[in-house]
Amino acid sequence: MALNDKDLERARANFPIIKELIYLNHASHSPLPLSARAAYDRYLDSWQNTRHQHDIESFQIIENVRDKLASMIRCEPERLGLSAGTSQGFNVVAGGYPWKVGDNLIVSGCEFPAVVYPWIRLESKGVEIKFADCDNGFISEDNIISLVDEKTRVIAVSWVQFHNGFRVDLRRLGKFCRENGILLCVDGIQGMGVVPVDVPSLNIDLFTCGCQKWMLGPCGTGFFYLSARAENIMGIPFYGWLSVDWGVDFSNLLRYNLPPRTGPAKFEFSTYAFQDIRALDASLDFLRSFDPGEIWDHVKSLTDMIIRAVDSNRNYSLASSREDSRRSGILNIRSKNSSALLDFLAKRGIAVSFREGGLRVAPHFYNSRDEIEVFADALNRFNG
Repeated sequence: MALNDKDLERARANFPIIKELIYLNHASHSPLPLSARAAYDRYLDSWQNTRHQHDIESFQIIENVRDKLASMIRCEPERLGLSAGTSQGFNVVAGGYPWKVGDNLIVSGCEFPAVVYPWIRLESKGVEIKFADCDNGFISEDNIISLVDEKTRVIAVSWVQFHNGFRVDLRRLGKFCRENGILLCVDGIQGMGVVPVDVPSLNIDLFTCGCQKWMLGPCGTGFFYLSARAENIMGIPFYGWLSVDWGVDFSNLLRYNLPPRTGPAKFEFSTYAFQDIRALDASLDFLRSFDPGEIWDHVKSLTDMIIRAVDSNRNYSLASSREDSRRSGILNIRSKNSSALLDFLAKRGIAVSFREGGLRVAPHFYNSRDEIEVFADALNRFNG
C-alpha cells in the first residue's frame, strides 16, 4: 500500500524545494527535511552561545543514531559503526583483513568508484583485483561467482547499481560467500532508505552506506554494519583516541591503557561531526515516522508511471530492469540526445542526473503523482 494522502501531504510539507523544483535526483543527494535544518540551527545557536558543555548530550545522540540505524537494517546496535560515508566501511575491511600475497577479491566492471578504489592499494601488496563482466550493463552474479577460486577472500558489490537502479540478489551472493568462506562487502547507499532490507539475514559481512541520498541526511554522514565473523578475522586498520572506551568521562585524559570499544565502534577513531549527526538524527526520526513498506510501494508506483511514459514514446528507451526483484527507486532513460534532454528538463524546473549515457531519474516518497505527470509531459514535449 502506497502512502495515503495525509502522509504524502505531511511528507511534502517538510521539503520546501517542491515550491521551486520537481526534484527527481535522490540518487545523487537528497534535500534535507525541515527538521534536520532546525536541528542544525539549534545546535549552532547553542554552540555559539554556551560554554560548549555538550559532551553528555552529544554522545547520547550518537548512540541514539546508532540504535535507529540498526533498527532500520534489523541488526544489533553493537554491530554498527558510524562513518563519514560509504568508502570508510570498505576501507575498514581493505585495511583490516589479513591479506597474503596471491589473494584476490572480485568486483563488477560496472561499479561506482567507491566500490573499487578502496581496494586498489592492495595491488601493491600482491592482492589481485578481478573485474567481473557485466551483462548488458547490469551487474551479473553469475559472472562474479565464475571468477571465484581458492584464493578469493572478498566479493564487493553494490546492492543497487548507481546508474540504472539494478538490484543485486544479495541473498544468493550471501549464501555463496558464507558457504565458501568469502566476505561479502556491500555498498548499500542506493537502496537504503527506499527498499526495506534485513541485512543479517542475507549473510552480508559488510554493509556500508552514506546517508546523503535516500536517507535524507547530510553529506559526510554514514554507517557500516560489520558481521561478527568479519570482525573476528580482521585486525584494526586505524586507531585513534575515540577507538577506546572512555564512557563519557573526559575529565581524566591521561589514560593510555583503555580497552578498545566493542564492535565496529572501535573504528570511530576521531572527533565526531556533532552538528551533522544531530541533523541526521532528525532526518532519521522523520524518515522512520513513515511505514517503510509504504515508502517502497509509493516509490514503485511513481517509477511505474515513468516506465509507462517511456514505453508510450518511441523516442525513448529504458536502460533499467523491468523485473520486480531487480527494481529500485532508480531508472535510466535513453534518448537520441540525453544531454540536451537534461538541459531541457532543467529549464523547466525538473532535476535529474546524466549518468552513463542516459538520464537517471530517482523519485522519493514525498514526490507526487502530479509531479511525475509533469515530468512525463516534458518528455513528450522534447524534440531533441
